Amino acid sequence: MVSEYLVLGAGVTGLAAGGALKESAIVLEKDSSPGGLVRSKCFDGGYWYDYVLHLLHFKDPEIQARIGSYLGEVMSPCPPVAWIQTLEGSALYPFQLNIGGLSEEARNKCIVDYAKAYYHKNGEATEKNYKGYLKATFGDAMCDLFYFPYNEKMYKYPLEGIAVDDLTWNLHRPSFEEILKGGFQPNIPRPTYNTNAFYPCPKQVDAPLRGMELLSEALAKRVRNLELNTKVESVDPTKKTIYASKDGINSSYTYETACLSTLPLPALIRLCSNAPASLLKEVDTLQHTKVISVAISVKGERPKNPGHWRYYTDPNIPFTRLIFMNEFDPQASPEDGWALLAEVTWPGKEPIPSEKELTDKVVEAVRAVGLLDDNSSIVGTHIWVIDPAYVIFTHETQRIINNCFEFLAPYGITSSGRYGNWEYSSMFQNIKAGFEWAKKVNKKSLA
Repeated sequence: MVSEYLVLGAGVTGLAAGGALKESAIVLEKDSSPGGLVRSKCFDGGYWYDYVLHLLHFKDPEIQARIGSYLGEVMSPCPPVAWIQTLEGSALYPFQLNIGGLSEEARNKCIVDYAKAYYHKNGEATEKNYKGYLKATFGDAMCDLFYFPYNEKMYKYPLEGIAVDDLTWNLHRPSFEEILKGGFQPNIPRPTYNTNAFYPCPKQVDAPLRGMELLSEALAKRVRNLELNTKVESVDPTKKTIYASKDGINSSYTYETACLSTLPLPALIRLCSNAPASLLKEVDTLQHTKVISVAISVKGERPKNPGHWRYYTDPNIPFTRLIFMNEFDPQASPEDGWALLAEVTWPGKEPIPSEKELTDKVVEAVRAVGLLDDNSSIVGTHIWVIDPAYVIFTHETQRIINNCFEFLAPYGITSSGRYGNWEYSSMFQNIKAGFEWAKKVNKKSLA
């Protein structure tokens, strides 16, 4: 089959690109439904969970209007409320603006150490590793209470080995006056990068679909040629041909002008028949974590004002974050229950524990933090694994990415999206990337 454009992967980047190019593009997706990580699951008679947590926060009015027209009335404002649980008390996210929620001693130490960093060191611009950057930016106390233990828990990788480049776009460095205000007037919602956030929330109780998959569905409706259950088996860049299988039947797809891949970058390079051995060796060194999602369907009274999610720094608690699905959509569960999603990070190249072992630990920890009592009963638990989940951006990562892009470019192949770029990026950024690629190649083809 020959097409002007090919798109590999029907996540939001691929769907945005494929929809914009209409009938001139074919989108290939290995799963039975589009969306990638932007999908939803329903269990236990009406408990809804997003595959992973996503919010829509726009920085481009044109794209906001475009997505708003796709989703219609289900796109509801959802400024998130998130709590951080430390060993010295709770603080509203962002941590640096709400340290007054900590113990008095911890708060005062945070203020003093921040002043030292803010007025005397000013070294964050020269720090090239994430640990040094955090310390130079926020001071010792904030780092010891939150930034170090949480990031170590999330990345499962030495922070000294993580480069700063990919991680500062959503990290606000406040003025000293803002720190003081948060120290003595804590836990007041303050603007962050995702304050202007939206979440799909159908009004009808018996909606056939809930959650962020509504976005993927809206994007997919605009794709003219979507091939599901179609797994890419190999790529021959010299022939501009993709070899794929569907239900045991092999087929080939050739692109005339350009190909957009949203597959994880290491996987794409391994699929290329002419990839140099040196490049294959390099992509094998790229690091990432997995996320094990544990869905817990609870029957009982819903927690009072839990926030949309909570971060946990305690290394003895297995999850990094608890997500309360009913705070996004009150109808994400039956009225007499609530849907809880726990995220557990795991080293990318290590095998995960058994489902029972992990579930038991998570449920025990949820009970230990006070969210389950004798009047609560668990209707069901479910596990799925996101792999890759968080990219670990080491000091070598950007060089390897550049080498990959240089190898692909002569063949008209662009790698994009969160894992195609091998970066930490938002859903908005990835949707925008899909639209922009389509606009770029379409203009080029008309030239």
